Amino acid sequence: MIKTQKEYETRLMLTEEQYFFIVTYYMNIQPNKHFLQITNHYYDTDELNLTKDQRMTLRVRIINDVKSELTLKIKGEDGDEEVTDGLSPKEQELLLEQNIFPYGQVRNRLMLLPYPLNKYHRITSLFNRRLEIEFEDHILVVDKNTFEDEVDYNLEIESSVGIVHAKELLKEYANKFDLTLSKEKYIGKARRAITASLKKLNNN
Repeated sequence: MIKTQKEYETRLMLTEEQYFFIVTYYMNIQPNKHFLQITNHYYDTDELNLTKDQRMTLRVRIINDVKSELTLKIKGEDGDEEVTDGLSPKEQELLLEQNIFPYGQVRNRLMLLPYPLNKYHRITSLFNRRLEIEFEDHILVVDKNTFEDEVDYNLEIESSVGIVHAKELLKEYANKFDLTLSKEKYIGKARRAITASLKKLNNN
């Protein structure tokens, strides 16, 4: 499966207490709701050309050990473009173990960049326990993220309308759950995980 879509997302970090309060709130409303168990493997060059120079994230995502996909996420001011190819079990194995990229839209996009495919390799991985609450015009996402020796939490709004709508909804949820909207720019999961990986590597 090949998929290209525009995503309108905005996020904020949570404390552990805030995370459990929000999760408990929605699990009481929807007691049959299941968490998603997601593993993200992040790829880049040794120089982090995608992360630093191109504002892109390249990842292999495995959902509940069943579904696997390769995604190139391209940051934009009014929303992010995501190019995704579904991975067969064999394609997943070749990519994770031998850095062999399958043919598809992600590979095609990477070939347009000035970096050889053999320069990309797995930098780090992040394990994500995710609760998704679907509404008519958006999805509320509550995440617990584990990477390297760190654990953190975040809330995310995925709007189907636009980035302005997503930001308005985030303010509404901040008021609802007494959350503080930080003036500092949100740092994405990939960058947090990669930064922690490099810090750990430099300390060894």
